[in-house]
Amino acid sequence: MTIKLAKFGELSDEAILLLKSGDINFFSSFFWYKNWINSVVLAKNEKVQFLNYIQDGDVKLLIPLKSNGKSLESLANYYSPLFQVVSCLENKNDLFLEVFFKELKKSPYIWDTIVLRPMKQDYILYLSSYLKEIGLPNIPFFCFANWYLEVNFRSYDQYFSTLSSRVKNTVIRKTKQFYKLKDTRVEIITESKGLDKGIADFEAVYALSWKGEETYPDFISGLIKIASEHGALRLGVAYLNNIPVAAQLWIVADNSAYIYKLAYDEKHKKLSAGSILTATLMRYVIDIDKVAYVDYLSGDDRYKKEWMSHRRERWGIMIFNRHSMNGCFKMCNEYARFYFKKIVSK
Repeated sequence: MTIKLAKFGELSDEAILLLKSGDINFFSSFFWYKNWINSVVLAKNEKVQFLNYIQDGDVKLLIPLKSNGKSLESLANYYSPLFQVVSCLENKNDLFLEVFFKELKKSPYIWDTIVLRPMKQDYILYLSSYLKEIGLPNIPFFCFANWYLEVNFRSYDQYFSTLSSRVKNTVIRKTKQFYKLKDTRVEIITESKGLDKGIADFEAVYALSWKGEETYPDFISGLIKIASEHGALRLGVAYLNNIPVAAQLWIVADNSAYIYKLAYDEKHKKLSAGSILTATLMRYVIDIDKVAYVDYLSGDDRYKKEWMSHRRERWGIMIFNRHSMNGCFKMCNEYARFYFKKIVSK
């Protein structure tokens, strides 16, 4: 049983197949990381390590990380709605994680701290409890709220009837008004046809929205292309006078429709083109894609609550190596901050 750090370009064929397997969440897949590394990591010149846990010559567990010396952290940032430890057995990460962390404890020379985020809350709390049992100090922490919809085999019309009167009236009234205007339409791009124009229109709307410029401008266009190649793209654009005024990037994967990015031209805010676009895409993913879930990913924004049915939380965990000087120092510092916050919040 060995633990090995490898760069992305040095991953074994077995490790790559693991990242390409159908059990992996879209946001932890080989193609996700390839785009992430090409557009984010190279721009920041960050060091990337894939921590391989190898047993009997086979890769059993893979944890994508970025490193600053011996401080290791999930290969993730604000673009990443969910981080997954990649295991060779579906739904059996716990088995290999337990053995992996026991082995990691025996290898104090390769790490000081490990931060994993964002992950499912129950998974993090389980992991925290287990790590304490084997003597690895850690602090679990909240990352963000996640609002999602359980479709429950309903049609779009059945789902829409459950929304608040305010939302239903707004969508119905604004949709009628929108289509009475000159040269209005909504397009949903799902494949390579018209993709370059779709990307250009999305970027044009985004530049005119309240969100400003992307920190890593190549990331979103790369993500759109990857999603298109794998049949996961649902890129919606609303037009007025043949000019794009609202755009939304949805990704359909894992039996879910992920609402990834949205924007509208603030000059046309009164049109409510964003709401019209959301309703149009919602009908598409529910009635055509037949998804089981629609997921608004991160944030407690009011408009997300209005469209979704359930709330859950994404959490992270900071793990300390108390047998290294830096790990011990960071542990003392973080625990002091942790308990100070607890005292202040009382």
